[in-house]
Amino acid sequence: MEDMSEFNSDRRDFFRINDKVYIDVTELNNDEVSEVASAIKNPSPMDNGSQEKRQLSSIQTSLTSLIEQINHTDRQVARALRLLDDKISIISNIVQRQQNIPVSRNMVESNLSGGGIAFMTEHQYSHKATLDLRIELQPSGTIIHTIANVIACDKKYDASKDAPYFLRLVFTHMSEYDRNLLVKHILTRQAETLRTAEKK
Repeated sequence: MEDMSEFNSDRRDFFRINDKVYIDVTELNNDEVSEVASAIKNPSPMDNGSQEKRQLSSIQTSLTSLIEQINHTDRQVARALRLLDDKISIISNIVQRQQNIPVSRNMVESNLSGGGIAFMTEHQYSHKATLDLRIELQPSGTIIHTIANVIACDKKYDASKDAPYFLRLVFTHMSEYDRNLLVKHILTRQAETLRTAEKK
């Protein structure tokens, strides 16, 4: 786990996208915050996939470095490798999701960055409340686990009665592995948006 405050100076945190994601939200008390933060930092050996995640993280770092080197000499091959990597990630996450389907999930329109998220919600949360978030990115099914603090939660009178509160959150704790997945997702979506705009 990494304390996200040290990442907020990273320029990637300011890249924002509008995105549809699934979000599970649980409010935490002070004791629970320490427990969840510890679980993110030190996953139990019995935690499904914790060892595999560390191995995948190491492989992903090496693969990304190799693709960047190849990109200097053959951009088409590098692009093909990135697409293949994305395809494998999607298949892996589909299998993972089928094995561990959340009890309840809500797909929401969100404004997402490497440093936080904002979306409409049915619940009103107090300023500085601490929330446990599981964010499922689409279409890969990648699940990001993070702790976040409430910046603001304001009622919008012109919003849907089912979700009248605009919730703005800043991420405070997230593993480096999940953060890299989140940033990769955001940059990929931005590139897609730019390609679509260029075609118009």
